[in-house]
Amino acid sequence: MQAWFQFYSVIGGAAAALLGLLFVAISLNAAHTLGPGHDNIRRLAEQAFHNYLTVLMVSLLALFPQMDRQTFSLVILSVTGLSAIFGVVRFYQTLFRPTPGESRLFMLRRHLSSLIGFTILVVAALRMGLSNEDERSLLASGIIVLLFSATMVSWIFLTRVARTGGSRPHS
Repeated sequence: MQAWFQFYSVIGGAAAALLGLLFVAISLNAAHTLGPGHDNIRRLAEQAFHNYLTVLMVSLLALFPQMDRQTFSLVILSVTGLSAIFGVVRFYQTLFRPTPGESRLFMLRRHLSSLIGFTILVVAALRMGLSNEDERSLLASGIIVLLFSATMVSWIFLTRVARTGGSRPHS
């Protein structure tokens, strides 16, 4: 894992910073994010939060010292498997409880990148655990996809908050 130390340090740091900024944006706009009638904005925040958290967890686990590949793959599979389940639940909710004012196609596209990222992570962890091959390149690809997905969803979240009249400067 030493060869990957810098990569996971940078990715983990980026995910942590973006997660912190998301917390700030949610805190400043709590009424427009978590209040009644703002389910679509809350779902966006949840999806971005979940994706950033998964990237952060995988990066932290990859930086854990002296973990053999077999143990690493099992831990990563556990973390990404649980995260993927939450992602699938959110996707299901989107399909069967669509948000008013959003096209179903837009919602599907929004979730697709997250699901692709989770799938890549799960496949990489499974291949690493079952074949004991080094699949860190595939794992890194899944993390990058998930980080970009979270950032894209965060941007959509911020534009929605701005359109609904989120935090306004005090006069």
